[in-house]
Amino acid sequence: MEDITKHAGNIDALRERFGAIKAASSHIAKDNEAYGLLCGWIADVLEGKHVKVDDVIAYVEENLQLVADTLRDAAKVYERMEEQHRGTFQAIESGVR
Repeated sequence: MEDITKHAGNIDALRERFGAIKAASSHIAKDNEAYGLLCGWIADVLEGKHVKVDDVIAYVEENLQLVADTLRDAAKVYERMEEQHRGTFQAIESGVR
């Protein structure tokens, strides 16, 4: 269970990195001076591509959030099941003694 929860945290960290990429991408796409005076026209060319990339990044972020949430839910289910089975095994053990 701890490993599952830890993995969910790793997924969250990865999702946050996508958020940073999206923010940096947005900043560069809207900044005509990011490429310098001679290459400023590149920002206009890339802006359309940034919109598509931002959509993909948003999709990936959403899916990573779903994965992390599902992993946490699975860890909770495992924990509940372990508690239930622990009680059963303790009852069996005390009946055997």
